[in-house]
Amino acid sequence: MELFEQDIFANGIKLHIYRTTTGRPPLVFAHGITDNGLCFSPIAEQLADDFEIILYDSRGHGRSEAVEANSTIIDRAKDLAGLVNALGLHRPGLLGHSMGALTVALFAGLFPDVPGRIILEDPPPFDLLVSNSGDTPDTHKPWKELAAANRRKSIQEIVEMSRLESPTWPEAERQPWAQAKQQLSLSIFDETYIDANLGKQIVSQIICPLLILTADVDKRALYPPQAAEKLVASLPLARHVNIPGAGHNIRREQPAAFLKAVRSFLSSS
Repeated sequence: MELFEQDIFANGIKLHIYRTTTGRPPLVFAHGITDNGLCFSPIAEQLADDFEIILYDSRGHGRSEAVEANSTIIDRAKDLAGLVNALGLHRPGLLGHSMGALTVALFAGLFPDVPGRIILEDPPPFDLLVSNSGDTPDTHKPWKELAAANRRKSIQEIVEMSRLESPTWPEAERQPWAQAKQQLSLSIFDETYIDANLGKQIVSQIICPLLILTADVDKRALYPPQAAEKLVASLPLARHVNIPGAGHNIRREQPAAFLKAVRSFLSSS
C-alpha cells in the first residue's frame, strides 16, 4: 500500500494526512489517544484493495498541530468534519478506535447526513470521557506522566516495552505505535470534558449504519457488551459484534476476527 502525505487545514488547525490515491470509496481511520494515523496502517493495508485509505493524525498527535487550551472531544469531531469537507469526500466510511471511535460517533451525530457508515472499535463508555461530574484535566495527570516518561525512551525501548506488555500483537503494529509515543504533544492532556447529557444527545442523532465492536472487559476492553446492546437498540441502523479473546486493542489482538466483522459490515447493504 503506497501512502501519500499532505497537510490540510480543517476547523482552523493543520492536520497531517496519509492516503492512497486509488479513487475507490473512501474509508477514513481515526486513531486512539497517544497513537497516530500510521498506527492503523497494518489493518488499513488489508482493506486497500476495496477502499481509498485515509489515515490522519488527530490534533496533538503525530505531525498534526497541537491542541489548543480547553479544547474538547467535540473539537476533534469538528476537525474530522473539516477533513471530510477539505478532501471533498462523499458519504465516507469511518473507522475509529477508542478516542477516535468517540470522535467518529460525535461527528456522525453532529453531521448525520455526512458519513456513509461508521465503525467504533471499543470506544470509551461515553460517561468516562464526556462527564458532568466536575472532573478537570488533573484527572489526566497519571496518563500525562506516563506519556512524558515514554517520550524520554528510545523508539527501540518502546518497541521492547510493547513486546513485554502485548506479546500477541503482530510485529507490524509495534514500530508505528512506538513512533506515535515520541510524536505526542503533552498538551492533549489539558483537554476538558463535555457534559455527559450533551454527548449522549449528540450520539442519539446518528442515522447512518453503525457497527460497534466490543471485546472482553476482563482483558481491559472499555465498552461493556451490555452497554453496546443498549446503544444498538436506541439507534435505527446499528449492530454490535463482540470479539472474544481481545481487550481494548481488538484489531491488534484478534486481527482476523476484526477484519471479518469489518468487511462484512462494509459490504452489507
